[in-house]
Amino acid sequence: MKMAKASADDLRRVREFFEMLEEVIERRTYTTDEDTGEPQIIDDERLLALIRQMWSERGLGVVSSWFRVVYGCQVLIDNCCDPDADTLEFRPDIAKAMEAAGVK
Repeated sequence: MKMAKASADDLRRVREFFEMLEEVIERRTYTTDEDTGEPQIIDDERLLALIRQMWSERGLGVVSSWFRVVYGCQVLIDNCCDPDADTLEFRPDIAKAMEAAGVK
């Protein structure tokens, strides 16, 4: 299966989006003032505006980035990872081929 690879920018956008959501949900604050760095209280209306801004293609554009990140990860897990492992380990056949090639 082939799909578009998530770029470093895609990864950054998705990470920043979920970091913002986590911060607001846990603390109800979000640092929005770059000059002072002071956290600001975020009400539901402001939270919705932040989500819309970050989700929008006109803003940080998380819309297409999350898809490439999440589904790209799923493709790699489905095709490269050992289905019996609880951690990210290569499938045994890939690990053996890498070992035979001297790749660590």
